[in-house]
Amino acid sequence: MSVIQLDIDETLVQAIGVRAIKAFIERQLSLLRVQYLGEKMTQAMQQAGFDHDKEVEEARQEAWQEYKAKYLPQL
Repeated sequence: MSVIQLDIDETLVQAIGVRAIKAFIERQLSLLRVQYLGEKMTQAMQQAGFDHDKEVEEARQEAWQEYKAKYLPQL
């Protein structure tokens, strides 16, 4: 883990407090990590030849056929 030191305007520190600033930065870093991991997963799926759009369309069609057979037998 790395340590980063930031210069923060004293007015801001006095207005919202060190604890609130720290919580905000930690939340932003957490969101940044999730975004990074999502991008890595997308890259890995693309490299593996996984076509998300195709898979979703096939699942949608299958669900629609199942729904029609169960609830709309007259169609």
